[in-house]
Amino acid sequence: MGDRPEDHDDEDDGVAKKKRENRPVRKVCIKDTDMPPQLQTDVIEFIQEGLDDHKLPKDIARYVKTKLDETTNGTWHVLVGCHFACNATHDAGTLLNVLLDTTAILLFRNGPPQKTSA
Repeated sequence: MGDRPEDHDDEDDGVAKKKRENRPVRKVCIKDTDMPPQLQTDVIEFIQEGLDDHKLPKDIARYVKTKLDETTNGTWHVLVGCHFACNATHDAGTLLNVLLDTTAILLFRNGPPQKTSA
C-alpha cells in the first residue's frame, strides 16, 4: 500500500484539501473579465494556491502561469502586484483583472492557442 501512483494522488488530494480548509479568507473583487465563469473559478483557485504557497509576487505569477500553461492552450501572461498599469491585446475570453485582498492580479492569453513545432 502506498506504492501505487493512485495512492500518491490520493495523498496529494488530501494535502490540497487540507490547505484549502486552512486557507485564510480572502476578499475577491473581480475588476474586469471576459472569461467564461468556469475558467474564472479555476483561475481564482490557481491564484489562491499561489498565494498560499508563495510570498513574492514573481513566484505567485510564475505558479499561476505554469498552472494555466499546463491546463489550457496558448501563451499566458500573468502580472501580480499592488501598483501597475497595463495596455495589452488579449485573446477574447481570456482576460481576468482581479483583486484578492490587497494583491492585484491581471492575466490574459495572447498568441496562438496551439504551439506548433518547427
